[in-house]
Amino acid sequence: MNRLFQFLKLVAVFLLCFELSRLYFLIYHASLLETSFLNAWAMTSISGFFLDLSTVAWCLAPILLLLIVEGILRKPIPAWLFKLVIGIEVFLIFAITISDPELYRQWGNKFNNQVLVYISHPKEMAISSGAVNWGKTVLFALVLGLCFWFLAYVLFKILNKKKQFSVQYTIADVLLTGLAFIMLRGGIGVATISQSSAIYSDKSIENAAAINSFWNALYYIFNDTESIYGDHYKVASDAVVEVSLREQLAADSVRFDISDKKDINVMVVMLESFTASGSQYFSGYNNCMPYLDKIASENLSFMQCYASGDRTEKGLVTVLSGYPAQPSSSIIVFPDKMAKLEGIGKVLKERGYSNSFYYGGDAEFASMKAYLLLQGIPTIVDKKSFSKEELNSKWGAHDANLYNKVLSDHRNKRAPFFTTILSLSSHEPFDVPHQSSDLPKDEWYGYKNSLRYADLALYEFLKACEKEPWYDNTLILLVADHGHDIGLSDKAYFGKEKYHIPLVVLGGALKQTLKGVKIRQVVSQTIVPSLLLDAMDMPYTGFKWQTGINNIDGFAQYHYNNGFGRVDADQEAIYDNSCKSFIYKGDIRDSADIKQKGLYFQQYLIDDFMKK
Repeated sequence: MNRLFQFLKLVAVFLLCFELSRLYFLIYHASLLETSFLNAWAMTSISGFFLDLSTVAWCLAPILLLLIVEGILRKPIPAWLFKLVIGIEVFLIFAITISDPELYRQWGNKFNNQVLVYISHPKEMAISSGAVNWGKTVLFALVLGLCFWFLAYVLFKILNKKKQFSVQYTIADVLLTGLAFIMLRGGIGVATISQSSAIYSDKSIENAAAINSFWNALYYIFNDTESIYGDHYKVASDAVVEVSLREQLAADSVRFDISDKKDINVMVVMLESFTASGSQYFSGYNNCMPYLDKIASENLSFMQCYASGDRTEKGLVTVLSGYPAQPSSSIIVFPDKMAKLEGIGKVLKERGYSNSFYYGGDAEFASMKAYLLLQGIPTIVDKKSFSKEELNSKWGAHDANLYNKVLSDHRNKRAPFFTTILSLSSHEPFDVPHQSSDLPKDEWYGYKNSLRYADLALYEFLKACEKEPWYDNTLILLVADHGHDIGLSDKAYFGKEKYHIPLVVLGGALKQTLKGVKIRQVVSQTIVPSLLLDAMDMPYTGFKWQTGINNIDGFAQYHYNNGFGRVDADQEAIYDNSCKSFIYKGDIRDSADIKQKGLYFQQYLIDDFMKK
């Protein structure tokens, strides 16, 4: 009985750790709750209890193993070993507890395998954290740190009782280990416990709080993408889904020719976090990019373009390969899969183009360099190519220095060329050498001010390009890598506003008849390769993940951590795979159709990803 009481005390203290973690998450995001705080706390605690219990079992496993070894050896194991195990476990629980609320605030999800993409680049992770509310986080960390230290002390005191060794104690330890195993897997049934066991609401924030943060982190650390994508994404037979996708992505019979020149140069400028919601021209919400608005109004602009994902490396793949972002994974971190992707660079390299990529940061970040090389882009210019004085951003070189480098290298550039530029100044922590006096000094000032700086640097670069001899035979495409929150009220967290991005085509090779033309059809960011290859009168049959500009049934589908959004001319839908929630705006009679098409698109995409 003594051993049982000791076991129950350990379970109770670990449960208290996880309840403290949940309470912190709810306090951090109290403003997002649509029910009372106490009700949310009660419901998330009840719904997440068995997942908490499973996590307790994970924590107890090494402790029980040590106790069994003690019983077999009939001598106590050094106390420091128990202290080490408890210390590591409580510290990891504390670290996840502190980081998860901020991850959710910025990305809309807790710790997952996307975070693991960035862990190999700790410096960049630290820079990104510049947007964290440090005052709030540090204050909570101090308070929580003391609480977790006390709980670790209690755990050790429970274990540090006078040791007794007997056959009965050893048998008890083995039986308790068996009980812990049952707790770990969530029962004695066939199916083991998963995050879905804690999901009870159609509100993402409540489900996120119910899911044990430590269990969630362990799951993504120990499971690869093949394990993450299970049959729950399959909603219909492969044959049915394939027919649906063929209809959804039917190719245009009419070309959209944006240039009448031959062997043109192409320059793609990917603008970090340039949300359309920061533009008066594209959305009317803000005036953070007046120069882009001016450029867009004088050239060919796409008023309803939507990003495919919400991270830079996903945007890079979408823009250059036309391949959609996936939920719960990023193809760029799977070399064998990304090597099979089509790409503008591959096509143009075969046509004799000189391909290059320019970035002011570290091109090896998130496997971007490997992807670019596999895409037939051998010349990669990143922060290593800049002088120490030019590296004036925490990420590397600010946009002005980046654009100057591009201009310098293109003075004697061999034509035809294909150049991709990725900006970075409007990335967290928004430390730009510019201060806008007319923007409100609210919590979004840093981001909006960085857009102003990046906008001015872009404008000066484009004006300088006009003076270059190659400009008259060059198409320049401006597109955001992804959108960004900008503080709009009464908008869904994963709503279309977050994914709405600018897309503009300009340059001397653009047809004069298209200057000042607005394309109002809904298009996806995946349209970039086919749009450019069509302009060069080159086949683009390998790029199938978009509807054409002339398609009246055009749509854009984007994917976030574990769900998707879908937009067309009259409808908007958001679907969450975890809780099966469905948010819809439009004619209610069409809601079932758009949901089904979105689920089919997602299934087809995941199957395609898995087969690569």
